[in-house]
Amino acid sequence: MTVLTKNLRNFAIFFLVGAIVFRFCLSHFIDNHSYPLIWTSAVIFFVYNFGIGWYFGKKDHETLPIFDIGFRFHLVTYLIFNIVSEIWFLMGFQSQFETIVSIHCTAIIWGTFVLIHGIFYLIARRRSINGLNRSELFE
Repeated sequence: MTVLTKNLRNFAIFFLVGAIVFRFCLSHFIDNHSYPLIWTSAVIFFVYNFGIGWYFGKKDHETLPIFDIGFRFHLVTYLIFNIVSEIWFLMGFQSQFETIVSIHCTAIIWGTFVLIHGIFYLIARRRSINGLNRSELFE
């Protein structure tokens, strides 16, 4: 089964760029106490990620009918964002009001949801044939 497809790779690149821009904006706006801009950048980041996820996920499903319920995209998103955040702190780019504990708490909470999604993925995969949806195979 193909795990890293062209569309997933492209999604990862676009997400990486968005995550770096978001981390920059977040740290900058926190330092300047620009709370409306913090929320605005978070909403823009969400909409951007939803859009690229929808676009590349749909293309991925059209070109390769893997029955994975979006788990690969969720896992890549989780890994990239947390790696960017950790590197951001290691390089000292964070706001003076940010702590590494907030990054770790976010990783734990989000990681719990990734784990739950992974369990649903494994259940869905067990109900498929070689990663392909049974209902699509026998229509």
